[in-house]
Amino acid sequence: MFNVARTYPAPDCISRNRYNDAEVTEILKPLFHEKCYLCERNEVQDAEVEHLIPHEGNDNLKYSWDNLFYSCSRCNGIKGNRHKNILDCTDLSINIFNQIICKMPSMPDDDVVILPNVNPPTLSIVSTVGLLNECYNLKNTGLRKISRESLIEQMFFYYSRFIEARMTLKDPSKGNSRKRDAEEMLEAMLKTEHPFSIFWRWHYLGDGFLTANYPDLRVGF
Repeated sequence: MFNVARTYPAPDCISRNRYNDAEVTEILKPLFHEKCYLCERNEVQDAEVEHLIPHEGNDNLKYSWDNLFYSCSRCNGIKGNRHKNILDCTDLSINIFNQIICKMPSMPDDDVVILPNVNPPTLSIVSTVGLLNECYNLKNTGLRKISRESLIEQMFFYYSRFIEARMTLKDPSKGNSRKRDAEEMLEAMLKTEHPFSIFWRWHYLGDGFLTANYPDLRVGF
């Protein structure tokens, strides 16, 4: 999950009680950096318009621009109407990164680690941590097992890039140009626009070598 600055005014179709419209998705897609707002996967082929607060037939919630989010079908299906009191990533008074810790597992079949970063956590943080745990780890049906495998493969693809860049920076055999390229890669990965950016930020902060020798990478979060 990551912060997003929602733009206004709302699309015209909202006033005509149409939310699942191309006009909405054409705005939401770049607004959310083409990423699912929950799991942060990019190039979403199965994008859906998700209601942060389940509308449950309430038209005020169903057609509220502030309640519409860009999601993949896996996360939207898992969230459904069960998960409520979720952190609003478009509320810029809330720093999502400071609320929740996200870390990669050591092996693909292990659970992704999602933890509150506030003690004691608020109800919204607890609810969001619970939802994200399911989004990243749930495989209670055949289709969810397949979609989880696809998600974790994408995450490990970028994780391997993070590790490769780190090792380049630490390798005395690598020249300055290679090290500059590696530093630029890490800089890009730490930006909100990058897939799974919250993970790379936490892995950077947990790496004494990177934080000590490349403190400028910390800028922006």
